[in-house]
Amino acid sequence: MSSYDMLIYLSMSFFLYGFLGWIIENLFSYFAKGHLQEDGFLSGPFKPMYAIAMTILIFFAEFTKINLIILLGLCFIVPTIVEYVTGYLIRRYFHKNYWDYSELNYNYQGLVCLSFSFAWTVLTFIGIKYFQPFIVNTIFDIISPIAFLIVAFLSIIILVDIGTTFIKEFNLQRVRIKN
Repeated sequence: MSSYDMLIYLSMSFFLYGFLGWIIENLFSYFAKGHLQEDGFLSGPFKPMYAIAMTILIFFAEFTKINLIILLGLCFIVPTIVEYVTGYLIRRYFHKNYWDYSELNYNYQGLVCLSFSFAWTVLTFIGIKYFQPFIVNTIFDIISPIAFLIVAFLSIIILVDIGTTFIKEFNLQRVRIKN
């Protein structure tokens, strides 16, 4: 696979898993709380944490020669680090907590906890070993002739969403400071 094809493949995976993360969070919220998720960092159906973690894992699984044990370890470490860094940055710069594990055992600053890290391990491992090879690779083969256009279009949508989110959040912070 050329560097260009690898970049497009990873980009398509990034967008797919960001959308699937949004679905997973809404399903979890619905079954745990009885309603869909009410608030998220971005406005659209996209969760960057899932996109980033899965893209990193896909890169290691598909483009390096790591064994199954190391992959399993990465499926624990990568999502946990991404979740912690994301939670920390959102808490620090936007003064929001989208999740709080402080009531759960073995948590760190309420941002990560052992039970959810194990859940992410299982979900990402299933995604890498079973979902990615059969579903995503098949889809990628079908859409590869227009994949660049899809990536460009989705990139614009995500960048607009991120831009409007940052503008909205910084305007809210200015209002809070004035009051």
